[in-house]
Amino acid sequence: MVLLTDLLIVYSYYRIVKHFIAEQPINISADAGIVFFGDYNDNQEKIGPDSENRAMAAINLYQKGKIKSIICVGGYAFRRWKENPHLMKNYLLEHGVPEKAILHDTLSFNTMTNWQEACKIIKQNKFKKVIAISAPLHIYRISKMIESDEVYYYAYTYQPDNFHEYWQIFKDIHHEWVSIFLSFTVKDRIRNRIVYIYRVIRFELDNVLYNR
Repeated sequence: MVLLTDLLIVYSYYRIVKHFIAEQPINISADAGIVFFGDYNDNQEKIGPDSENRAMAAINLYQKGKIKSIICVGGYAFRRWKENPHLMKNYLLEHGVPEKAILHDTLSFNTMTNWQEACKIIKQNKFKKVIAISAPLHIYRISKMIESDEVYYYAYTYQPDNFHEYWQIFKDIHHEWVSIFLSFTVKDRIRNRIVYIYRVIRFELDNVLYNR
């Protein structure tokens, strides 16, 4: 019964997310698109498939003239940026986006700090209207975190067609629930610190496991 209840709630939540995305205006133009970093590949030398999907969504909007600039946030590798290329920026350059149209931060490491650093870039460049770009589940959570009538939301789409993909959505939804719960129960500063420490530890363990 617990499992069936959980599955029903997951299904309902997923429908709410899809409905939210379907309601977003499709012909909006903005000063910039904010592409939120998703993942690395296994050795952290390139962006992962989720990040690629987010980047391609931003590229698509740029090529259609819907946005004039792309702001890359996240992807902080817990190493000094001078020693590591900005992987999302490099991906955009490789796919034809001119360097002058790409802006990025060097500090953010979770959704909250992503938005905080994006706001600094928005203010510095005097952007009036922006489009947040991410994965479907993530963009829904982002929308609940931002209070602005000048921020619009755009998510890449996918159609799961096998058990593994449905299972990944199931896990991702539970991850979103944990993140939402923490956002309401733990102060931003404390939560950001916990996330930072956790990701530093995970990064160092990966270095040991992959002998990097």
